[in-house]
Amino acid sequence: MAPRAPFKLTEEQRQVLSAVLSGKNVFFTGSAGTGKSFLLRQVIAALPPDSTAVTAATGIAACHISGVTLHSFAGVFMGGGIGTKEASLEQAVLRARQRSQLLRCRHLVIDEISMVHGQFFNTLERVARAVRNSNKPFGGIQIIVCGDFLQLPPVVRKGEQPATFCFETVAWRKSIEYNFELTRVMRQKDSRFVNILQKIRYGRCGAEVQAALKQTSTNHLDRRGIMATRICTHNDDVDFVNRTQLDKLPGSVQKFSALDTEASLSHLLNALCPSQLELKVGAQVMLTKNLDLSRGLANGSRGVVETFDSRGNLPSVPWYQALGLPKVKFVNGVEETIDMERWIINRPGFSSAVRRQLPLKLAWSVSVHKSQGMSLDCVEVSLSRVFESGQAYVALSRATALEGLRVVDFDPNRIQADPRVLEFYSGLRYTS
Repeated sequence: MAPRAPFKLTEEQRQVLSAVLSGKNVFFTGSAGTGKSFLLRQVIAALPPDSTAVTAATGIAACHISGVTLHSFAGVFMGGGIGTKEASLEQAVLRARQRSQLLRCRHLVIDEISMVHGQFFNTLERVARAVRNSNKPFGGIQIIVCGDFLQLPPVVRKGEQPATFCFETVAWRKSIEYNFELTRVMRQKDSRFVNILQKIRYGRCGAEVQAALKQTSTNHLDRRGIMATRICTHNDDVDFVNRTQLDKLPGSVQKFSALDTEASLSHLLNALCPSQLELKVGAQVMLTKNLDLSRGLANGSRGVVETFDSRGNLPSVPWYQALGLPKVKFVNGVEETIDMERWIINRPGFSSAVRRQLPLKLAWSVSVHKSQGMSLDCVEVSLSRVFESGQAYVALSRATALEGLRVVDFDPNRIQADPRVLEFYSGLRYTS
């Protein structure tokens, strides 16, 4: 396989990295496609691994940076409402493992900060001070947080009050020293589309935006037998579409089972990399990992399974049922036999957890939440069931070009931005 195309840091990204390496508590943000994830990986690589906790608000985001969820780092039960999580955090620090992690940690990375409950962020800061016996913010731990508050907000259960954003908390005001915004969009090359997405990001849907989105309804996206991925707001819709379409295909199912070194952490990888993957010839798939950027094989690249290559290097264990590796034809014309890849979760002070699996997932449909970080070259977006601020923007900004986007069930009222976030961004000062 050809080497991956190298990337260089932009001047904006270098400023962020410099602030982090100088020991400052940093928040960096930016619209979709500005290279936040790429920069975060460079930041993580520059920090000492033994004293750096790499976390994210969701399992998907955590897997992208080889980390764990923030709740897992803190030893918190994931179920229940925010009050339950706060109580769980208070109890967790009484356990030796959580105390040890907080005492050993010198740098705490948090990705997708927009989805972290402000109340939880506040509690974690207070607990860190108590455990480390220090009055400094987070007990002296350096905080590096990344995300876009104009994208997905914290998830709340029915009956709960709207979540507090992290930037609304005392902990945020005490700890964050530098704010940066990345402004150079790299996912979309068309300046007109970039401007449309920026307006949508801020909840503006005027005549120009409406006309552009409505016009996409006539786009014909199917190319080389590859259909557009439909982004839905609800997981039940996604599961139904993918299962129904797979069952319609003739032929037998090939099953690919993940190989894990640490079963207790398997759930952290499932959202990004399925433990069980079922494929058939003709299955619509997408990559879940960057394989070869110089050839257009990136996370989110779309393709269709053409055949199964029996010469592939499959695991030689008795229970492995697959007969060969899938050969996929991608929308850009590239044909590639997809081999097993590795995902690694690094835990300071503990052994790493490794999963081996095909970097593929079914792609007739994907949820808004699981599409974060993806770049899709052919995507259909349904806006009829959008139910929270930022959701429409996340879905629409997955598209790399207007020509590769089709919007159905268009409703301009579904394009919204939270007023609290708009006020926060209007007052944000970016420091060089």
